[in-house]
Amino acid sequence: MSSRTVKSYFYEGLVIVSSILVAFGLDASWDNYQESKVEERILGELKEELESAKARIEYSITELEGVIEASTELVNSLGKDTSILSPHAAQDLVNRILAINTLEVPTSVVDSIVASGQVRLISNSELRGSLAEWPALIADVRENHEWHRLGTDEFLIPYLAEYISIRDAQTSRGFVTFEPGSFDYELTPMQRDRVFEGRLVNRIARQMATLNESHILLDGTESLLTLIALEIGR
Repeated sequence: MSSRTVKSYFYEGLVIVSSILVAFGLDASWDNYQESKVEERILGELKEELESAKARIEYSITELEGVIEASTELVNSLGKDTSILSPHAAQDLVNRILAINTLEVPTSVVDSIVASGQVRLISNSELRGSLAEWPALIADVRENHEWHRLGTDEFLIPYLAEYISIRDAQTSRGFVTFEPGSFDYELTPMQRDRVFEGRLVNRIARQMATLNESHILLDGTESLLTLIALEIGR
């Protein structure tokens, strides 16, 4: 075999190898481009969902703060002269403390990308980790809200029924309210009931814990939105 023939085989092999490498490089570039576009879409969907979740969490916190404020005001009136709390004021307080707090936040996008494994396409490891922890934060708050609902149904309403005609109670959009005139009763027994006072104080403590967990959830949601904004702006 001549040296010229050896060279021709060498160059042909070099061309073939180069073509294969270029093809692999193009495939890799195309795959990276596609994954980048998917990540961009995921980040956009996450941003929209988390912004909605943030608004609902803030609303839930505001509602819970109102319930705690009313409960605290009622506790402060217990054991004191009934003139401090008129029937109208008592009606307002009871209506406020009977508010049933719930937390309904959208999680379909987060659930979908985690279940499908698409979360791996998010390049920011801190964002991936925070997304994985977010559902647990929601579960903690919801568990406390459920305790609050059960406490209202099993303890507070039955207790108040001893002093207020339960037939006057109205339920609308998660709130139990008593119609005007339903507070035509003697306030002294309820205000001097130490068992009720103790249970109400414990209820406030649990509500404060729920409020704290709600703020942790809000902070976590805001942190996710900040990380997403940084990724979108890269």
